[in-house]
Amino acid sequence: MNLKIIIGKILIFFMLGQTLMAEEIIFVSQRDKQKHAVVSAVVAFTVTGFARNRGASKVESFFYGAGAAIALGILKEGLDGHNDDSTREWADIGADVIGATAGALISAQFEWKF
Repeated sequence: MNLKIIIGKILIFFMLGQTLMAEEIIFVSQRDKQKHAVVSAVVAFTVTGFARNRGASKVESFFYGAGAAIALGILKEGLDGHNDDSTREWADIGADVIGATAGALISAQFEWKF
């Protein structure tokens, strides 16, 4: 799939997400969900790029990056249950999955040489 098509689909998804209402709160504009998505995207992008640099295929590197970011998000949510100030939320894991997928998809398209 062409990188321009992937980026276009991601942008359309986030623009449409701005208009969806969930319990009178806009999902994509919630600052906590944005942080989850961005951090997961950065982690997935970095791990995927590192895997591509080491010779992994696009598919392998995608799963390394997305898997690492999602695992980190699940670990964070598990630890939130032990903190009095935080609560576990499935929506946070959903934002992690969205960010991890976007970051890994974008990074897997490049030939990384560093």
